[in-house]
Amino acid sequence: MPQVTIGEDSVYAPLPASVTATHLGFGSWFQTRPRYAQALALLAIGAGLYYLSWRLYSTLPQANPIFFWILFAAELFGFVTFAIHTVEAWSIPPTPRPPVLGVPVDVLITTYNEDVDIVLPTLLGAKLLRGQVTIWLCDDGRREEFKQLAAEYGVQYHTRPDNRDAKAGNINSVLPKLSGELLLVLDADHVPSPDFLEATSGYFADPKIAVIQSAHSFRNHNSVMHSEKGRHEQSMFFDILLPGRNRLKSAFWCGSAALIRRSALQSVGGMATYTSTEDFETSLKLQIAGYEIRYHNEHLIQGLAPDNLESYTIQRFRWAEGYLSSFAKGRRLALSPKLSKSQRLSYIGGVLYYLTPLQRIIYIGLLLSVVLFGVRPFGTLNAQFLPTWGAWALLSLIAGAALDRGVSNPIESIKNSFIIFEACLKAIPALWVKRPMKFHVTPKNEVDLGGWPVLRILAWPLVLYAVTLVALGIRIYDMAIGLREGKPLLPPVQLASIEVGAIFAIFESSVLAVATVKFFRRKQYRSLWRFPVNMNASIKNVPTRAVDLHHRGVGVRVYKAEFPELKLGDSIAMKVECRLLSGQNTWATGRLKVAFVAPDPQDTAILRVGGKVEWENEEGLDAVVEHCYVVEPYLARNRAWSRITPRTPVSLPAKISGQPVRMVDLSPAGAALVGFKGEVRVGDLLPVQVSIDHHQAAVGQLQVRNVSRLDNGQIRVGGLTYWQETDWMQNVLPLVVQPAA
Repeated sequence: MPQVTIGEDSVYAPLPASVTATHLGFGSWFQTRPRYAQALALLAIGAGLYYLSWRLYSTLPQANPIFFWILFAAELFGFVTFAIHTVEAWSIPPTPRPPVLGVPVDVLITTYNEDVDIVLPTLLGAKLLRGQVTIWLCDDGRREEFKQLAAEYGVQYHTRPDNRDAKAGNINSVLPKLSGELLLVLDADHVPSPDFLEATSGYFADPKIAVIQSAHSFRNHNSVMHSEKGRHEQSMFFDILLPGRNRLKSAFWCGSAALIRRSALQSVGGMATYTSTEDFETSLKLQIAGYEIRYHNEHLIQGLAPDNLESYTIQRFRWAEGYLSSFAKGRRLALSPKLSKSQRLSYIGGVLYYLTPLQRIIYIGLLLSVVLFGVRPFGTLNAQFLPTWGAWALLSLIAGAALDRGVSNPIESIKNSFIIFEACLKAIPALWVKRPMKFHVTPKNEVDLGGWPVLRILAWPLVLYAVTLVALGIRIYDMAIGLREGKPLLPPVQLASIEVGAIFAIFESSVLAVATVKFFRRKQYRSLWRFPVNMNASIKNVPTRAVDLHHRGVGVRVYKAEFPELKLGDSIAMKVECRLLSGQNTWATGRLKVAFVAPDPQDTAILRVGGKVEWENEEGLDAVVEHCYVVEPYLARNRAWSRITPRTPVSLPAKISGQPVRMVDLSPAGAALVGFKGEVRVGDLLPVQVSIDHHQAAVGQLQVRNVSRLDNGQIRVGGLTYWQETDWMQNVLPLVVQPAA
């Protein structure tokens, strides 16, 4: 599939990063050339096998056997990790939407201590889902304002007298009340796309399917997780690993954005409650019972990523502790013989990921032993050592970047391993210690002031690598003394060992230093993410443009000459023009309390004005939420796919603005129609209707992108389409929306 290029100025389209050209140009090149990535991976595996076998027969003699085998085990750990990653990332198969299954669905929005500002968009997004849905607001906080919120929006409210078993217990407590064949679980901040059920429900025509997991996107692109717009630390998992795991049948439920067969969940006793990762544990129980879990590679929700390092590490500690506990003695569900070999291989790969800090501690400990005490983890090292080791090290880095396809690269992977270093170390005892696990809710809507707290979170790797660099400095100084005076103070050491150790320590220390400075300097004062927009607005009845917006605040650009006396604290009338999912536009009216006034950096005649907004009524508030959290990402995704999805020739009777025409081609987000009479301009938004058969017609809107006159005098109109329903396309198009191929 061709790449999608998302411009810097465009609204973010929630797409797999594995098909989107990113700033990691080398990896992105392999998105359309997977065979080259596979060839590099095979070369790297060959180089790794040769290096490890050479190490065994050439460097074991005369080595300290204890230190030799410790180092060899750490190197073998790295090779096995790379090999498993190669298997999982080998290819990304397409995931076309199956025909829609029209069955009742219960939507569960789980919440504990999140603010109304977080839950409101999720609630409204759930109400805009297309399909037979019953929405449940499952409030473990037992808050009166949430009970009122549920009543106001006409959804079911559920609570319980305690918080036993955290989120798992919350879901289990509502299960007896449910009647839908399927249930959609959403975290409090995960706003679903209107077509979520259209994309995922069809899988359940197969009775073996228990869960369909979809990707997690994150709307706050200024989070500590994001490397650039749309690409974040979890992109590797959702855009590379999970699609690959579909081949291995080792995908698992990730807690949210998943559609679940209620009868399957009930058959295994409901949600598992032993660990703090109830989603993974429940997945294992379902797979052991013979059910299958699939991953649908579309970004159909948008949530909130952790804003700062503290929130990020809280989340990762919970994941690490819960995942590792699935391998603890007496349980070990992830190694059950009822699972396939490929499933167990994937799950072992997950364990190795969380054990990576131990590998680094071994490397650093051995390096210190070599540098300061002359320990010999190698025997005699000849001229073959550096080229053999270097070929494996270099090829593994290059192949890793190729397999990651622009989603990540080895340097970012090393950086992320430093961030979760302490969290993983704290979680490792879960492999053998049986203790109650507390469910730590990831904090949301926080600021990030960087500074000294960053150093506390990164303390372990900072101390370890600082000690390593000091030790290398001492050894180099000692070697200089030896050359000058002939009497070094430290025991003799093999030069090649120092060279390899120095390369390793300096490279990783540089990555750590750059990351530390970046996180230390981060300053994010706004707790609620504002969406970049470009929409009609006005303040004091003067037309202008809104440039960022959420349901509690707005930023606009105005001419300085029109507002010479504008000052902080002013309360002024304003309105913005919002687009609804139906395609209609409506104005949301309110009052802006000015909290920011500054010249635009690109034009001194323009002022940037922003602040909090109190909307005049609930309709205006809902319109802003619908526009920002639902319509913008939904339309942006459709526009992006329309650029790479070929139009299918069709011949269907249709109407534009009530005029009879004929639809001549169609794609999931575009169409062309012939036979229109009258004036039409590019940019017009026209009502469109197409007849599927004698009993069914699809209704939507066409945003005109091109107008041409044919030789027979008829007018051909083409553009983007926004349909109220899309499941009818299953009968017209061969495939509807085919993400990452």
